[in-house]
Amino acid sequence: MSTEVEKTAFVKFEQYHQPTLADGDYQIKVTQVVEIDQHTEVIPKFTASRNFTVAGERFELKPTDVVAVFPPDGNLGDHSNVLPHVVLNRSTLPWERTVNGAQRTGIPWLALLVFDEDEQPEPKQLTAADLLGLRPRGAPKFPKIDLESWQEFEDALTVIDVPFTLLSQIMPAAEELKLLTHVRFGTSINNKLTGEEFAIVMANRLPRAGRTSTAHLVSLEDRFQKNTAEVYEFDYQGATERDLIRLVSLKSWTFTCETHDKSFKQLLQGLNSEPCTLKLPNHPTTAQKFFSEGYVALPQYLRGGDQNLCWFRGPLTPGKNESADLKLPARTADGLVRYDTELAMFDVSYAAAWELGRLLALQDKDISTALYQWKRQQAQRVAREEQRLLHSHLPYQSPLEAVALPKEISAWFEKLRKLEGVPFNYLVPDDRMLPAESIRFFRVDRAWVDCLADGAFSIGRVASSDHKADKLLGQNIPAAAADGPMITGILLRSEVVSGWPGLLVTGFSNKDGKDEHRLESLRTVRLAPGVLLCLFAGERDVVRVDIYQKPETLHFGFSNDDPARGLYKKLRDREGKIQTTTVDLTHWHSDQQRTVNVIDFGKALVQKLTPSPALSSAEFGLQMVESGDKIIFGAK
Repeated sequence: MSTEVEKTAFVKFEQYHQPTLADGDYQIKVTQVVEIDQHTEVIPKFTASRNFTVAGERFELKPTDVVAVFPPDGNLGDHSNVLPHVVLNRSTLPWERTVNGAQRTGIPWLALLVFDEDEQPEPKQLTAADLLGLRPRGAPKFPKIDLESWQEFEDALTVIDVPFTLLSQIMPAAEELKLLTHVRFGTSINNKLTGEEFAIVMANRLPRAGRTSTAHLVSLEDRFQKNTAEVYEFDYQGATERDLIRLVSLKSWTFTCETHDKSFKQLLQGLNSEPCTLKLPNHPTTAQKFFSEGYVALPQYLRGGDQNLCWFRGPLTPGKNESADLKLPARTADGLVRYDTELAMFDVSYAAAWELGRLLALQDKDISTALYQWKRQQAQRVAREEQRLLHSHLPYQSPLEAVALPKEISAWFEKLRKLEGVPFNYLVPDDRMLPAESIRFFRVDRAWVDCLADGAFSIGRVASSDHKADKLLGQNIPAAAADGPMITGILLRSEVVSGWPGLLVTGFSNKDGKDEHRLESLRTVRLAPGVLLCLFAGERDVVRVDIYQKPETLHFGFSNDDPARGLYKKLRDREGKIQTTTVDLTHWHSDQQRTVNVIDFGKALVQKLTPSPALSSAEFGLQMVESGDKIIFGAK
């Protein structure tokens, strides 16, 4: 039986996922009755009861409860047309408590509120006991509550105090809360559930352009009451304009809305018009050959005190440069220095790589010690074998068994070959190679990496006998020349790297982008807040990369590509494909506060669909969802 987990191919929406039992204390009671045929005596009934508690989150969420937020925390981008949202790991979470006591109404007990930077409430750290204490006149409004059996007075929580005048303008109505919360789950291409199931809570307010916004996921437990029209409304407890309303904040994050030219798409499209390789700009000099191969000229201080210029090139080369024929293992770094007779300059690239590898190994005390001990064990085994062969007339000595290279050493060298730990100035020795807002393609110089690994493996290589011993180890060491696939990649320096954490990058060996030309992704890492390194392995160079956002950055919002028209929404059919039908956003609770009338706008959406479905949170989520952009770059 195959145990392979099927991948998610489709995303589907459900209106809600009601838990079987809401949070609270319960008792289960069992009664056993025994009757025996043809016997009249009464057998006493046996009764047993057990108490148990369904203890869900109430005043705080665990970090694992939140899968993702959008816009991402600390993000800088064009989000003024987006309804922020939070993705919860447990699909039943928004319905595990009630907004009006014991009754189940289908209204989620969580709401996402968005605040501008000039109205952002200050979070306060309290304990559960603080919520139970007496509140003097003028204190923030908060309902009377009781702790549940599993809660303690010392339990920590976070609250925010929001002015009544503001909260009354941005608090969603009960029916809006239903539309703003839905369940998203994944299915395979065969329409089987893949186990990917999340709850989504959206806000009803658009962030302000050019400002910093803060989103708070707040608890609405027991905060709604029925009015005379049998409609649930938020209970402000008779608050006036001067009063504050206290809310328990379960999750908060901050992001900034930039101008349209700072959006994900605009930033990537604004990179260098022609993706090129990692090298200095053209120099009309006799050294142009070196510059075109990715070299830079750096100062070199000789042992005699003289100063000269030398050539240096890191492991990321512009293209098909021929690597030098190097003899490894090297005795010292000086053995890897090359000399250019035409320009009378040394090339220290491989020597620097060797020395860097040695320093990186020495920096890791555990690895350097383990490597030295392993090499000593190998030397002892070889020495005993030589003695046994030379002095066969002596009593037989059993040979020592070969000791396998420890896994932690092999793993360390594997990471080293992926350039982990290599300082950035070795990868990009000159800022002009990677200017701001640029993307560069490269090929990894295998000889450079071999020298790096050999330098790391040189720990304990002091005498000529040590050098000879390392030679005898041959290809059975991690520092041996690699015969694997070619490694190529890209370097991206842009605000999009810092603004959109967790970017996904796929590399292809052909510009058609077909799956059969997809390259293996070896490493994708942020080297700095604004620099992304991606390494790919394959039989051919990477000639195309697709840059896009993670699936959880599916977000909810409006189109804003027509300034004269304003915000509008393109509708989707039942398969999720975008249609030509659109609906303008003219439905506001307060256009000044940018709070959307979710009910009226939702009705306008479904009225334009054919056939017109019932308005539900699943339908609203399907229509409001926006996928992230995918930007494609091709090598020059």
